Amino acid sequence: MILLITTGGTICSSKNETGLNDLNTEAASLSLVSMYRENAARNNPDGIEGNQFDDTEFESISPINTLSENMTIDKWNQLIAALKNIDYSKYSGIMILHGTDTLHLTSALMGVLMKDAGCPVMMVSAHRILSDPESNGVDNFTKSVELIKRLNEKGRAGVYVVFRNMNGISYVHHATHLEECADYSEEFYSSDMIEYHKLMDEWDETWLGSDSDRKTESESGEIINIKNVGMLQDNVLYIRPYVGLNYDRINLEGVKAVLHNMYHSSTLNTEGDGPTSVMFLLKRCNELGIPFYIFPCKDGAYRYSSTRPLIECGAGCIYGGTWEEAYVRLLLFSYV
Repeated sequence: MILLITTGGTICSSKNETGLNDLNTEAASLSLVSMYRENAARNNPDGIEGNQFDDTEFESISPINTLSENMTIDKWNQLIAALKNIDYSKYSGIMILHGTDTLHLTSALMGVLMKDAGCPVMMVSAHRILSDPESNGVDNFTKSVELIKRLNEKGRAGVYVVFRNMNGISYVHHATHLEECADYSEEFYSSDMIEYHKLMDEWDETWLGSDSDRKTESESGEIINIKNVGMLQDNVLYIRPYVGLNYDRINLEGVKAVLHNMYHSSTLNTEGDGPTSVMFLLKRCNELGIPFYIFPCKDGAYRYSSTRPLIECGAGCIYGGTWEEAYVRLLLFSYV
């Protein structure tokens, strides 16, 4: 039995009366299962068409129903509340159907919280609605089911994303490694993504074991997972650098931690102490007792003198992984 958790998004949408994509989650989940069974019938090894029944059973719940661009911390909390109440021993796998716009963020969250769920967890999405002949939704769904089966055969779990890019190649990603789609793109990448067929044919245990072993710990040392995580708050401020950024315009009220992305050389504008310098914001954070993190930066391994003042003034370095994973870990606990 595989549990489908529908959250909305393009994979759960269809055209409305105005011709625009809109949520139609219940119909979409039924269509996905039907299309999956049709594919299984066409592709069964005995060559029997039409009536060959795939023995995979599905159960479905829908704790939230949203276009992923409308995802909020409150909706994440609703999803987490539903996930806490699931008896994972009843299922061979979990498939979370989600939109692509914020897939990289929810995947990071699920990758941290559900790594030890006890069964494989797949994040499943589509770049077009299912009725569109170009949609990769059914293919992503089908390959996710197949991967769940193989992971179970091999005694493996973990949280993954299977997504077919525009070149026709499906890739498997560790959920915490997934990167945001680039501008003008409908493709997903990650630093160590692997071709789906390569993984299935060669079954690379090294790749499967390459996901981060870092745990998210509470201040008391308790390991956080889906069963004991508390309510998330929108108290982590994430900032990206750009020319013209004025730190005097940033409101720190209610902020418990700051995550500041850096330029590719692990640099930021640290010149002077005026509002165009990040030192202006770091000083404010220090005065208010707000932890300030820079990403990606490795303490002691940076190359530019402009980075040194940040570390000397107390900025914490985060290196490795994605900013998405760093962000959700800070959400789960203010200081990791």
